[in-house]
Amino acid sequence: MPVLKKHFSISPLNDNPMNIIGGSVISGGFSHRDGFPTIRFSLPSQMALLETSTLHLVGQFVVKKTGDNTIFDDAVVANDNLNNNSANLTAATITNIPNWGGIKNVVDKVVVQSKKSQVELTSAINYAQYEGLLECYTHNADDYVQSPLTRGLSSGSNADKVNRRIVRSADPATMTGIASTSDKCIGQHFSIRLNLDLLNSLPLHLGNDYTGGLLVSIHLNPDSQVFCNRFNGYDVAQVAAANSASTMSYVLKNLKLEGRYVIPTAQELAAYPSQVMLNSRLNLINDVQSSINSNSYTPQLSMVKSMVNLFLDNDQTNNVQKNANNFRHAVGERANQQGKNGLRFPFDYKTEMVPFFDSRVERGTAANGINPPTMPHPLVQMGDCEVRRQFEHAVLGGKSPYHTSATLKQQNASLVADASVYAAGTTALAGNNMVPNAVGVGADYTFGMGNIQNFVNQDYNLTLESGVNTGNVKLPASRSGANATNPLLQQTFIRHLSPFNLQSLVKTM
Repeated sequence: MPVLKKHFSISPLNDNPMNIIGGSVISGGFSHRDGFPTIRFSLPSQMALLETSTLHLVGQFVVKKTGDNTIFDDAVVANDNLNNNSANLTAATITNIPNWGGIKNVVDKVVVQSKKSQVELTSAINYAQYEGLLECYTHNADDYVQSPLTRGLSSGSNADKVNRRIVRSADPATMTGIASTSDKCIGQHFSIRLNLDLLNSLPLHLGNDYTGGLLVSIHLNPDSQVFCNRFNGYDVAQVAAANSASTMSYVLKNLKLEGRYVIPTAQELAAYPSQVMLNSRLNLINDVQSSINSNSYTPQLSMVKSMVNLFLDNDQTNNVQKNANNFRHAVGERANQQGKNGLRFPFDYKTEMVPFFDSRVERGTAANGINPPTMPHPLVQMGDCEVRRQFEHAVLGGKSPYHTSATLKQQNASLVADASVYAAGTTALAGNNMVPNAVGVGADYTFGMGNIQNFVNQDYNLTLESGVNTGNVKLPASRSGANATNPLLQQTFIRHLSPFNLQSLVKTM
């Protein structure tokens, strides 16, 4: 039992305090656009253990206008301005943050180094993307129905209704106890854990014989990965450019890294292990260029637990027109086949969508009994239960989700939104970004029993049959590639085990 536990609160090494000048103009703070895009924290070397389960990044999230850097007030607007299909569409009603992850979407990459050698101990890239996916499959939809919203500004599957109201900063005229825009309470307070393998393990020894202290660097995402328009399509000639999420920017202020140090007994120090096993993840990127597309990786990892493949539009990254959390099926997906070294594995068959978008699906009998009509929205008719179950097991280590906010309703709404188009010359909008899907193609090698696979000098293969670059008129032209210019981006997260020596600071892949 430890001697004692001590709470700590550390400011960034490169702290850049946010100030409000002239009552409304924001200066300083941390942001990708105007402030410091990297936040660095130092945990000094000492004869103590870092209790990783208590480590949190805390601070305040402030929204400002990119044109003049003034604070974006949460002003009360007339009800007609909340009508998203009217001519009164305002910046406040069109600005959203992705459904899952919330404030975590500001994080692009996290790197942890040792202070005694400056060697990189671990890192996580495309951090927000994976965190959003993980959150979708670990929280219920009802978890987000709260007032005020918690979960670090996430709103889950309810984002279509509430997101437009939570991304804005406090307006002193409407909040009790706040006197002016210079009040320290301006901004949404948040507290999030940093999900890295090394920071999810046992308490870390910070002494010179072990890690020797830590440097934690957090790299921030551009504004276009944090904000998105409510609709991905509108007539720019009729809807003012100012009514776009591109007019909004974020700033982080009052940042602290908080947690607890554990002062161990002599017996605990003597029994402290020199090596731990980490639950790590590696991110690889590829693309899907054709309707029958084969991709291969050689991960060079000895203890792989699962493969998690996500598919994004080629213009989805850093684009306010697209929701960064929208992980959909590859457009027109028909089937996939996963393998190892060219052999089908772990599924000894091709996983098919039955039905898929081009299947003949009856909704009744024609008058003459011949050629029965198809469903009104064939694009939505995707029998993906097996694909989805395989994917869930890959994300959660061979288990089905106990909690999830991903629903079939979201998938269908997302697919219909993909196919919708706005009427030119009007203020009509199309393609609701706030009903995203969260699914991909995955393979679990643990089988729920902790099994692993060796991929050192061995290949992972994925053959995907879809409507990519087919120009099929039943699919959205913006995704299917009528002009053969619409590949998909394939983001693969490889979940694996990695032994880590706490004294030599060597991670074995």
